[in-house]
Amino acid sequence: MSHEVRWGILGCARIARLQVVPAILRCDRARLGAVASRDPARLAEFRSLFGEFTGHASYEALLDDPSIDAVYLPLPNSLHCAWAIRAMRAGKHVLCEKPLALDAGEAEEMIRTARECGVLLMEAFMYRYTERLAKVEEILASGVLGPIRSVNSTFRFFLDRVNTIKEQPGLGGGALYDVGCYPLNLIGLVAGAEPEAVAVECTRRHGVNVNLSAVLRYADGLVATLHCGFDAFGRNYSEIVGTDGALLVPDTFLDDAGQLTLLTGTETRQIAVPKSDRYGEEIRDFSTAIQEKRTPRLTLDESLRNMRVLDRIRGALHG
Repeated sequence: MSHEVRWGILGCARIARLQVVPAILRCDRARLGAVASRDPARLAEFRSLFGEFTGHASYEALLDDPSIDAVYLPLPNSLHCAWAIRAMRAGKHVLCEKPLALDAGEAEEMIRTARECGVLLMEAFMYRYTERLAKVEEILASGVLGPIRSVNSTFRFFLDRVNTIKEQPGLGGGALYDVGCYPLNLIGLVAGAEPEAVAVECTRRHGVNVNLSAVLRYADGLVATLHCGFDAFGRNYSEIVGTDGALLVPDTFLDDAGQLTLLTGTETRQIAVPKSDRYGEEIRDFSTAIQEKRTPRLTLDESLRNMRVLDRIRGALHG
């Protein structure tokens, strides 16, 4: 495929308007081709912001549009599986917002469909495309920390919007799905395995978890803690501790400029990280993967592993 990848957007979600569509417009490998919404006013708003594209009055019409190569799916979590499968069966590559699905069974069905249809499917963990994460991976690969014994990762914010899907259990709401999947993904990146044991505590509001902590114990001696929520002051931070050193990662899941702190023996090093374009790089990688017929950065095996651990956290939560 030599042309720009032509993107279709299923719905006019806030993240599409604020982040993903602008990222598509910034990318020289991508082009905004179509947006689907039942609300003409939302389509008009998108057109005023982003210029010309084909407007479709239904998701089905967008999936039937032969000019569209790839679909970005920012729908509520409960709709990810059904619409991703419909898109892939229509021959579209799919970038699906995190979490990929509600459970591992749905994820397996989505992955199976992607392979049967010969299209790409990726979970949209945009933080994996930052210079901050690249530096974290470089330090881990260097072995300077020694065998990893502890990971502590937190992502929370204060949710001040009312009537949001984030607090609707029927739509896959709750802090674990919304922001807890980020620390879980980081822990999985470090551990490279599934835990032996899981313990969870949480508080609920409107039928969903809004303040949750989980402890994960792994066979190699690693113990990881995950914290997430949206009922209190925002925190976005991680630390990775090995036998020979520790790495402190403020703003773990953001792409702002900042610094990491590496502690080894009696030495403390501050490591600068530049500002990144996490959404732009995500769109570029996925678009290029389509063009080059290769696997994008985040693999389906990793997403499925994380989904299985997410299931275990949810199982401990309801047990």
